[in-house]
Amino acid sequence: MTTPRAAGMPSLSRRAKILIASAVVLLALLLIGPRVVDVYTAFLWYGSLGHAGVLRTVLLSRIGLFAVTGVILGLFTFAGMWLAHRVRPAFLPSPTDDPVVRYRAVVTSKLKTFAIVPALLIGLIGGIFGQAAWQQVLLFFNRESFGTTDAEFGKDIGFYAFTLPFIEFVLGFVFAGLILMFLANLVAHYVFGGIRLAGRDGSLSRGARIQLAAIAGVFLVTKAVAYWFDRYALVYSNRSSMFTGANYTDIHAMLPAKAILTGIAIICAAAFFFGIVLRDLRVPAIATVLMLFSSLVVGVGWPAAVQTFSVGPNTERELPYISRNLAATKEAYGLTDAKYEKADSKVTDEALQTLTAKDSPSLQNVRLLDPNVVSKAFSMLNQLREYYLLPDQLSVDRYDVGGRSTNVLLAPVELNPDKTPTDWAARHLQYTHGNGLITAPAGQVDQVVSEGSRDAVNTAGGQPVFTRDGVAGQQTVKQPRIYFGEIIGSDPSFYSIVGSKGEAREYDGEGLTSKYEGEGGVDIGSWLPRLAYAIKFTERNILLNPNIGDESKIIYQRDPRDRVKQVAPFLTVDTKTYPVIDSKSGRIVWIVDGYTTLPKYPYSQQTSLSDATGSRQQAVPGQQTQRRQPDEKVGYIRNSVKATVDAYDGTVKLYQVDEEDPVLNAWKKIFPGVVEGGDKVPAEIAQHFRYPQDLFEVQRFLLQKYHVTEPNTFRQESDVWQVAGAPKDTPDKDGLQVPYYSVGATPNGGPTHFQLSTILQPRNQPYVAAQVSVASAGEDAGRIVVRDMPRRTAGRARPPTSSRRPSRTAPTTPTSRRSTRSSATSRRSGWRTAASCTCGRCTPRAASGTPRRSSSRC
Repeated sequence: MTTPRAAGMPSLSRRAKILIASAVVLLALLLIGPRVVDVYTAFLWYGSLGHAGVLRTVLLSRIGLFAVTGVILGLFTFAGMWLAHRVRPAFLPSPTDDPVVRYRAVVTSKLKTFAIVPALLIGLIGGIFGQAAWQQVLLFFNRESFGTTDAEFGKDIGFYAFTLPFIEFVLGFVFAGLILMFLANLVAHYVFGGIRLAGRDGSLSRGARIQLAAIAGVFLVTKAVAYWFDRYALVYSNRSSMFTGANYTDIHAMLPAKAILTGIAIICAAAFFFGIVLRDLRVPAIATVLMLFSSLVVGVGWPAAVQTFSVGPNTERELPYISRNLAATKEAYGLTDAKYEKADSKVTDEALQTLTAKDSPSLQNVRLLDPNVVSKAFSMLNQLREYYLLPDQLSVDRYDVGGRSTNVLLAPVELNPDKTPTDWAARHLQYTHGNGLITAPAGQVDQVVSEGSRDAVNTAGGQPVFTRDGVAGQQTVKQPRIYFGEIIGSDPSFYSIVGSKGEAREYDGEGLTSKYEGEGGVDIGSWLPRLAYAIKFTERNILLNPNIGDESKIIYQRDPRDRVKQVAPFLTVDTKTYPVIDSKSGRIVWIVDGYTTLPKYPYSQQTSLSDATGSRQQAVPGQQTQRRQPDEKVGYIRNSVKATVDAYDGTVKLYQVDEEDPVLNAWKKIFPGVVEGGDKVPAEIAQHFRYPQDLFEVQRFLLQKYHVTEPNTFRQESDVWQVAGAPKDTPDKDGLQVPYYSVGATPNGGPTHFQLSTILQPRNQPYVAAQVSVASAGEDAGRIVVRDMPRRTAGRARPPTSSRRPSRTAPTTPTSRRSTRSSATSRRSGWRTAASCTCGRCTPRAASGTPRRSSSRC
């Protein structure tokens, strides 16, 4: 008699199987499809820039690392289970009250499933974590020598930058694999009966004892290796609250402790291996207790006692290690060659108000227009349409005006994505770009504002002298259209489709249209790219709009900083880019500063980029022209790359400006051809390179403490400076003083240079401690100059009316204090009038740049 069909498992009809298969395929498409589209469109985007190799290198590296780490962890897990199954007991009692019996039967019936599935899941998770370390792995295999050694172990800095992070990564994965192997072996032995908990004492089979002891022994050997390399990591120690690096406790307690723990770990590992031979678990148990006790007493208790009872009451023990920190920090942040000058302590107030011929170059470039507050005035006076927008902070650069280098403000007229029409065709096919560049000399106004008409600046002078698409009345910009920029790229989802069918429809101005003819953008003339981008942007009009033809291109990823970051993923880019006029091509070109960084550098002070560059406030919603650096700590930074992005076609070019940076040289081996040599920079572009603001702010942040040379002064904090607060009537009023660019001469009447300057104060004091500047050209280009100002007595100090309102635009010479005071009082109008002085004699002279002794009324 056969068993009825109803008693068996129900079978699926052919239709049901098709529906289930279709559902599975659809689910897979929904999960995997967007990722495939992202990868495909990314290759199209990189290919349009000629840098598809960058994406290929990154993808292959991450996929390869995912596979290797995933397979390794999966094999560790599988090996633990397989070894336990291989030595399982042949005969086992089957007590009815043992719950593991029923699980054993299920596992035995589906042995391959229970062995392979957990290993695959562990491998998948391990691969996801492992692929994130692709940069560390690539740098290790392409490592470079720094040519300098650390102060404690005498190893090349390249060991700490490239080799040690890779060793720590490998050890971390070996630890994870051994732990997973131990747990998998332990569970498998329990399921297969090698470990039984039934009865009073339980039992452990010989095979289980050997395997678990061997795995634990290998783990302790690996721990010994880790302890040994932990010695080198002490150069990054943060034990001291004063500085980064190994301090007295680390060298005299922690360093020998690591050596002792290395030996103990080896002894304990040997105890586990001897336990296998002796068939006695008491020896490994004693070794485990010894390892834990030693880690607590030798690794934690002893260093804590030395720090508390030896170093704490006598911090002079730290002086040799503070010296190491001072030297390493200055080297890592480019402060080693900083030049320190003393201002003349005999200068009197009367001398400061006397102008001489050597002051003429600086006074001719006194900024009357503040780039941090004048943007709205530029927009209003040029009557820009609402869908155009200028940056909140205008750029300052030097141009030849009348035969001399002059400060010039530049305001690119960009398209504001937030103000474009809501109609899809108008938003993406018609309003596609900004148009034009507005410039004005920073030290010139159309006419001086008189005292009686100070509140009527629109009709009584004091206005900037504008030039559209050029400088100083000369129209040098031949291609004013801006398809790529900070503002138009502030919305990542905003894209434009250019080169559409038929007549020109891209808006240039009232009654004016044009058609894009540049090389930039991704070709979407065929159906496959159009389909991919329709999926990417979830917009069916990309497929259906009849105006999109064979010559159409899609433009996105339009912020110059983002484009540089995508092409060179190893760089940290400056938060501020600036436009220049390429005098050869007549195009507007964005310049982006790129930094190579290391998270740690032996004995160098770790610094948060976000905190150190925090002088600028967050941008208003929808605009990213003032974005912040990521909240990550670095111990080394170099401005090794200058990048250019064409505002019309988006072409990205990177140039190496620091040939001696080993970090960049390592990356160049990984991504060959991405960064060109410095000799390839066009001369018309190179003349506008400037010292980057973010790097200067990081160095300024460190100079608050690291301007000293004596370790005892550093220890006592008896000469600490602080960054001055920003004026109250500027957009960054709640932040710190923004460093300012200007053309100026040295106090001794040397040649003029375009330089970046700032003021530092003594901590909690309202007067100037030092003026810090760095020139962008000349024999001292890129060299920080710190001019230590004489300390005033209480009777002679002349503090500002508010410690939160220091001058941010003071010229670089001590003789210009009058101009500083006058410029600080006239910001309310959005630009500076000539000065706040009302004598009628010195103000017009200062505005015209002619030095003259100020009258007694000043």
